[in-house]
Amino acid sequence: MHCRFAVYLLVLFAASPLVGRTQDTPAAYSIADFLQTATFSAVAVAPDGAQVAWVRTSRDLDADKRWNELWLGDANGTWARRLTWSNEAVGGLAWRPDGALSYLRDVDGKPQVWINPLDGSEPRPVTTFAEKIQAYWWNPDGTWLAVLAPRGEDDDAPETDQAANGDDDGDDEKNTGKSERADWIVYDRLEQPKEYPQLWLVPAGTQSTPANGDQPRRLSEPPFHVHHVHWSPDGGTLAVTYNPRFSSLVDEEQRVALVDVASSAWTDISDPARHASLAAFSHDGRRLAFFTDRGEDLRAYLNLKDLVLYDLATRTTVVLTPGHQLALGGTGGVPDRAPVWSDDGKSLYLNAARGTTHDLYRVTVGDRALAPITRLSGNLAGWSLRRGTLAYIETELHRPGSLMARPIDRDRPRRLATVDDEVAAFALRPPQLLRLPGKDGVTVEGYLFLPPGTGETDRLPGVIEMHGGPFSRYGNAWTARYPWQVLSQQGFAVFIANPRGGTAYGEAFLRGVYRNFGTDDYDDLMAAVDALVARGTLDPDRLGFTGYSYGGLMTNSVISRTDRFKCAVSIAGIFNYTSAMGQSNPQLFIDSYRRPWADDLQRLWEHSPASRAAQITTPTLVMHGLDDEPVDPRQSIELFSYLQLGGVPSRLVLYPGEGHGINKPSHMLDYLTRELEWFRHYLLGDETAAGAEPPLPVEPNER
Repeated sequence: MHCRFAVYLLVLFAASPLVGRTQDTPAAYSIADFLQTATFSAVAVAPDGAQVAWVRTSRDLDADKRWNELWLGDANGTWARRLTWSNEAVGGLAWRPDGALSYLRDVDGKPQVWINPLDGSEPRPVTTFAEKIQAYWWNPDGTWLAVLAPRGEDDDAPETDQAANGDDDGDDEKNTGKSERADWIVYDRLEQPKEYPQLWLVPAGTQSTPANGDQPRRLSEPPFHVHHVHWSPDGGTLAVTYNPRFSSLVDEEQRVALVDVASSAWTDISDPARHASLAAFSHDGRRLAFFTDRGEDLRAYLNLKDLVLYDLATRTTVVLTPGHQLALGGTGGVPDRAPVWSDDGKSLYLNAARGTTHDLYRVTVGDRALAPITRLSGNLAGWSLRRGTLAYIETELHRPGSLMARPIDRDRPRRLATVDDEVAAFALRPPQLLRLPGKDGVTVEGYLFLPPGTGETDRLPGVIEMHGGPFSRYGNAWTARYPWQVLSQQGFAVFIANPRGGTAYGEAFLRGVYRNFGTDDYDDLMAAVDALVARGTLDPDRLGFTGYSYGGLMTNSVISRTDRFKCAVSIAGIFNYTSAMGQSNPQLFIDSYRRPWADDLQRLWEHSPASRAAQITTPTLVMHGLDDEPVDPRQSIELFSYLQLGGVPSRLVLYPGEGHGINKPSHMLDYLTRELEWFRHYLLGDETAAGAEPPLPVEPNER
């Protein structure tokens, strides 16, 4: 595998699209431009609703780093100023109740809670854990933090009286017989509970209320895995979303519990047969709102979610969103953030997706009415609501986004900041939303990116991309990972598709690939491609396919079922469903194939692209992160092995230190450039772009 640096420079900075150019033509949008386009990654409204803080994120290709800048402005949009200049990683944006701004600051790879009082004094750390803090939540008076951090050994944890908290586990060597010099590893279960973050209470104090020598206290023990916390208004109780036994890769058994701060006692309040998550106390402390599965028949990712109301006095639950078909709480298979109560306690606000849209909605408690608050032309990419002030990030597929603010009861937003100017010089063309026929009357929505100066009937070389999940979907939202605009400016028509199995199209659509990965969704995609060819948009002799994660799985399925694509790029995808059960986290198949190790193993194999390995002829580029846990890199290695054995032109690229998302800027630059070159080589016939070395099959064949 050769690094063709000169070719990379040609592709990144000098390659010309197929259409003619004049002096008035905007500059071409390169992969380097794409990677360095800034985005907004977080927003938080101050407790009084008068100020808004946000994080601006960008990549520095020279430093090979991702930088976060913390900004502050007023909600009227009259002023804004940058607060951090160190270019360190900043996240976990929140406000202490007294109006000081807090955030997670990454120092030496160990994020800790820092606070900026905004009174002219210097920011300072609040926590000093030996390991990284993953999340935190302020109590109502700002004197304590609920923190998610590693359990740690007794000498690694913050200074605390472990025995006083009932945590005296005794000496590890005495209990297990393990010698300090032992180099063997012993597993008693698939997951490693001691690696899960645990829930701590940490004294924070304020300038007027010191911590008084209180010590951090751990409230949870493995195998509990806590995900989210919300404080009661009196600070005496925590509403906790947790998983009682599994890892962060598996949230099927999430429950909601109440934890008494004084006694550390846990009480489950959600139905254990249903996934439940992200509880929020009402302002009077009498009710909890949280998400739960609508039914018990299938796993969490195959159930629509309802927002429910739990009365703490009567211990009764009322469903606030009966009969809807939206993806509540986000765009994925499970919600990604908690609902927010209105100041008067009569309503709840939550984000939800319908088709390709993603907006903020309001649920009125009295009549259980669900109605949109925003009707964005793009998608909601983040939001915060305090004291009647709504701040939100809106993006579209051709613009990276703007930060807006408005009163919650008036749709008159003001722009506080924007990064749309980052791409203004490139005049990116908005894609077209298409509704194409799938299999058996299903409609496949997706977006079509066309090269500059081209039309829908120009019979263009085309790239089809499938989303991850499969419990996800593509919406009208900017992405910092997929350079569709770059591909289209290089002369490709790009279609990103939402076949069955995705979210935000209702329950039947969501369950469309239950026990059928890579089957009916494959038929939907091929029907959509047929429609694009029939319209004259795509040249049937110059088609490529790609996808990441489940999109990689679908890429593998496509090349094993048809030879209509002249090349493919598979990234972090599963190739052999049966071996993946023992290599990767098995939950994806447990969700959707019942008990695959007992009841569905044969079906699992028949659906697996590996079962059709001998039929693959498509030149395929395979890429994967070496530290990927959800999808083991051995899946891509296995695919590449079969491709090579079959004499199929192929290349395998593995990225050290990368998990399921390949995120290091230099690695992103490499894999996106390789993808672009692959398509240019096989679809455009560009011999200066890298293709595969001639394969050497074990046995000669006729190919």
